[in-house]
Amino acid sequence: MSASLGPGNQGLQVGQNLGSINAEFHLPPERRETPPAPSAAIPFSRDPDFVNRGDIIDQIDQRCSEPAARVALVGLGGVGKSQLAIEFAYQARQPNIWVFWVHAGTQARVEEGFRTIADAVKLPGRNHPKADIPQLVYGWLSNERNGRWIMILDSADDHDVFYTPTRSDERTGRPFATYLPQSRNGSVVVTTRNKDLAFRLTGRYQNIIEVGPMAQTDALALLEKKLGLLPDTDVAVDLVYALDLVPLAISQAAAYIQARAPRSSPKKYLAEFQEGERKRSKLLEHDAGDLRRDGGASNAVLTTWQISFDYIRSNRRSAADLLSLMSFFDRQEGVGEGNSDDGSNATDGDTDNGADDDADSGFEDDVAMLRDYCLIVTDEAGDQFEMHGL
Repeated sequence: MSASLGPGNQGLQVGQNLGSINAEFHLPPERRETPPAPSAAIPFSRDPDFVNRGDIIDQIDQRCSEPAARVALVGLGGVGKSQLAIEFAYQARQPNIWVFWVHAGTQARVEEGFRTIADAVKLPGRNHPKADIPQLVYGWLSNERNGRWIMILDSADDHDVFYTPTRSDERTGRPFATYLPQSRNGSVVVTTRNKDLAFRLTGRYQNIIEVGPMAQTDALALLEKKLGLLPDTDVAVDLVYALDLVPLAISQAAAYIQARAPRSSPKKYLAEFQEGERKRSKLLEHDAGDLRRDGGASNAVLTTWQISFDYIRSNRRSAADLLSLMSFFDRQEGVGEGNSDDGSNATDGDTDNGADDDADSGFEDDVAMLRDYCLIVTDEAGDQFEMHGL
């Protein structure tokens, strides 16, 4: 028997063997690659229809100019958080700044994003079968000699993705949140529907930028960019308000109108939308596709909101039940604490005070979760709740 082995290995020939043979194979040392120049890895093209909404981009830029900055864009699905992050990423591109994009919807997607970073900066050891990619990336990001970097964590909606340890062979079981360094040379921008997670990832409520529906002028500008010159401004105003000034709903309506032109128009769409609940739901479920949304994300506004509702229902059923109850009330009148009490909190003289306190605490926890996911808002006093009209 003969064998041809590479450098660093020795071979032998055996005619007859009655014992054991231990063989060791030594892989040649990994060839060191030339460190690349900083670049931007943004998986989406720049949106030609982007509408600059007030000073949100400026706020992100200002906060990211601080050392070890963390900032989160928080809002209901479809309000344009990712689109704002995309535009910011393009504006932030500089010859001396790295821009990384990590889709944070699942642990697998985060690992994939870290692998992409490792490849982009050509991290030594990343191709080893047992390489701990998150640790390698963490080490590189923490080293200020590697220069300035910005990481976008997009669609970071699930607490478990960042705070539930994984048990793969390549990892030590550390949660992903511990692999986000707080080095002076880096900034982390998060987009999320979950305000509580935003606080945990950024460390301060002051680092949260709440993104709501558009202003009327911005909503009309978006509709005009999608459809061209609007012949009837009054109809356009009524349409964007019917769509609750939500960017995804406006883009969705524009795509529907364009696909059916000339038999459809803003006026005809508005008339259909106002026919009734069933017709409105059908229109809002229309998914026209969008190159600047992640492939796994729906482009139908109702579907994006259903995802939030399903998550709440699976993690806190009582909060989902409370939201369902609120939906029966007239949105314009608002829902007060008295309205939302279904009788389960009623007490008499014999009721244990501890149970009463538990019920009150449970109600507050339900409200907090619905607010964290931006599904309801409260008035200044905090005793009136309001839902989106859609």
